[in-house]
Amino acid sequence: MLIGIDASRVKSTHRTGTENYSYNLIKHLAKIDNKNRYRLYVQNDYDSSLDNLPNNFEIKVINYKKYWTQIGLSLEMLRQKPDVLFIPAHTIPFFAPKKTFLTIHDLAWKYYPEAYSKKDLFIQNANLKRAVKKNTGIVIYSRSTLSDLKKFYNIKNENIHFVSMGYEKIISISDDKKYQEYKPYILSVGRLETRKNIIGIIKAYNLLRKERKIRHKLLLAGKPGYGYDEIKTEITKSKYYPKDIVELGYVSDDDLPAIYKNASMLLYPSLCEGFGFPILEAHTFEIPVITSNRSSMAEIADGSALLVNPDKVFEIAAAMSQIINKPEIKKALNIKAKKVLSRYSWEQCAKETLAVFEEKK
Repeated sequence: MLIGIDASRVKSTHRTGTENYSYNLIKHLAKIDNKNRYRLYVQNDYDSSLDNLPNNFEIKVINYKKYWTQIGLSLEMLRQKPDVLFIPAHTIPFFAPKKTFLTIHDLAWKYYPEAYSKKDLFIQNANLKRAVKKNTGIVIYSRSTLSDLKKFYNIKNENIHFVSMGYEKIISISDDKKYQEYKPYILSVGRLETRKNIIGIIKAYNLLRKERKIRHKLLLAGKPGYGYDEIKTEITKSKYYPKDIVELGYVSDDDLPAIYKNASMLLYPSLCEGFGFPILEAHTFEIPVITSNRSSMAEIADGSALLVNPDKVFEIAAAMSQIINKPEIKKALNIKAKKVLSRYSWEQCAKETLAVFEEKK
């Protein structure tokens, strides 16, 4: 069987959620499957590590910059369709094999349309409607996304495939001493955008600092996103900026282990997430987590984090205070965190995804 995969998001630099998902899934499919053939559809700036995959993998460069999926990939499907096409995101080409699957990571744009352009909203909605109409297979990895899909679209149950998300423990640390200068600090990992509740984090931190004995800094790791101007205003008006509230910008995968290891806790009270990798990353380094009681976050944490209402800054501040002042909380959370981590692996994700591809209808 020839399996085609849209690998256009597998770039060599600044990979985030969807890009990491695509990269790791391809890498682990290569480890477990030497029976099927794979064709990876990429753009010119693809990650060169894809060239080192086994012989049953081939690269097909499609030279289209605008509307890469709708024009470039569509034309390729007309020329030579694979038996199965997998799109690890939300956009399918106009011409696709009958057996086509796409991954829906979240429907945040339904809840926060103001964070997207009218064009993006139209494209996302139109693509999902078309996918539903064409009985495209939908791969999901959280019950939260399943609930949202059923809420907004009339999707048949047989077209939905639940696959466990992958995760690979970060073990090596490039520079153990990096970020130690900021200790003790509270860590926030994620794009500085409205959906990540960064303004709520700043306000909660300001409340926390009213406790006289607390001297923790707040480190914001992530590049600016939608709503950053308002976020920046909130940051700069805090009396703890710039000495104790630090914007780090994008933090590379190489530096993530050090930033987690030296943190006192992870603060992740996002408003909406399809999964929430930072929760698992913090668990790897036994860092207590505060996250939201909504969307997929409570589902992923499953008792291994303190849950808060992300709209209530007092709750967020109180949770931070608890972790700082009650060491026994960290110990209890870490016991549950180990159980949560044991459920996730990229190999398992690849096996379950391959089973979806090979499923006979």
